[in-house]
Amino acid sequence: MDFSNKKFRKLLNQSYEMIEEWYSNNLRGEKIYNNTTPNEIKKVFKLINKNKKTDPSDVISHLKKNLIKHSNFNPSPNYYGYITGGGNQIGILAEFIKSALNQNNLKWHSAPANTEIEKITIDWISEFIGYNHKKRGGVLVSGGSIANLMNIAVMRKIKGEGFLSKEGVYGNQKMRVYVSEEAHSSIDKAMDILGLGSDNLIKIKTKNFKIDSNLLKKKINEDFKTGYKPIGIIGIAGTTNTGSVDPLKILAKICKEFDLWFMVDAAYGGPAASIKKLKKMFEGIGSADSILVNPHKWMFVPFEVACVIVKDKEALKKTFSLIPEYLLGGIENEDRDDLMNYSIQLSKDFKALKVWMTIKTYGYKKIKKGIKNDISMARYAYKITENDPSFIPIHFPELSIFCFKYKSKIKGVSDSLINKKITEMIEDDGRVFFSGTKINNEHVLRINCVNHRRNKHDIKFLFKVIKEVGLKAESFFTKG
Repeated sequence: MDFSNKKFRKLLNQSYEMIEEWYSNNLRGEKIYNNTTPNEIKKVFKLINKNKKTDPSDVISHLKKNLIKHSNFNPSPNYYGYITGGGNQIGILAEFIKSALNQNNLKWHSAPANTEIEKITIDWISEFIGYNHKKRGGVLVSGGSIANLMNIAVMRKIKGEGFLSKEGVYGNQKMRVYVSEEAHSSIDKAMDILGLGSDNLIKIKTKNFKIDSNLLKKKINEDFKTGYKPIGIIGIAGTTNTGSVDPLKILAKICKEFDLWFMVDAAYGGPAASIKKLKKMFEGIGSADSILVNPHKWMFVPFEVACVIVKDKEALKKTFSLIPEYLLGGIENEDRDDLMNYSIQLSKDFKALKVWMTIKTYGYKKIKKGIKNDISMARYAYKITENDPSFIPIHFPELSIFCFKYKSKIKGVSDSLINKKITEMIEDDGRVFFSGTKINNEHVLRINCVNHRRNKHDIKFLFKVIKEVGLKAESFFTKG
């Protein structure tokens, strides 16, 4: 299945030209979302059963013609949707190199460089956000959903009864976990998958989008008295809706008081803990028993990579280590760490390379500069909504997420309804992309400013587009 060196080089150049064209033509000034239908996409990429071979150059040409126009171009600064980093170009090269090496990081001897580079990147990220513990350790996984699942699995194992591994959760008291009502849905999924039950994820009301610590303590006390077994609190360092950071220092004290596991979901906001002016906001993150951070969000690394980090790496080993006979090979050496012992995965690709290359290439200061720029862009958007009577800001952006409303000018049509319509019509327009959300049961507009390429001109363009789409939405209701 290999090509000649000459042909392989030609295909690499052809692929490079396609990618270069995307970055030259599609970052700005073009639609980033073409709103094509599932059937249109199926028609273009359909594979016939027992298909004949195709010249690889023709395959790449087919992609050049069709892939970008049927995709959402997330690297564009006009993408404000889900918490999606804009990626970086050294990361593209890392993915190419990784695929050529084709390492499977289950045991040290199957992926020596991969293993050590992963440990190095975990250490660097830990230091970057101020998570400084001698016995810490971690692994890279696909994203926040798996990271949350793993962290709660560790919490369950360490704080549950000793017989849990063999007998399951059935002989335990009902274990309970506490988090704010702003928590990510992957935490609900993890509770379900791990057999803890979503009813035992106790969601505490918020004040200014942060967990109410007084209500939290009250609920924990009640649960102890009524026979439940509280096992942990999850603090959110950058909520998905508004980018708010829970009072982590207070949560750490509550965990210490009740002997609970303290987990911090810093999937999105964690890297901002490196910013000097935000240190107070993130105070307490270093006290966490476990954390998660997604480099593919606010470290600008291409998808997909997240990391699970624990204060004492033995907690990961106690939870996930299981070594069958067919994985006993290799020299026994205490310097060799088999990462399969610390993770839910056996087969795992070389995720660390793109993180390491990003850190090595751009350096500490440039990564921090990108984070600072994203925060300033969200705050610039806030100023626009403060000064423009067409909009109402919902909150001051602590980090890089900002929610606001377009004000309805149509009698009998609420702000909520007009904002819902704008969110739908933005897809048809295609020049920018963002997602709506609900705050206080009202539809609002939400932008996520994680992209190192974004500048004030891009923010101005965003509001120009929203105003134009807003007028069309108003016209829809007046005609109706």
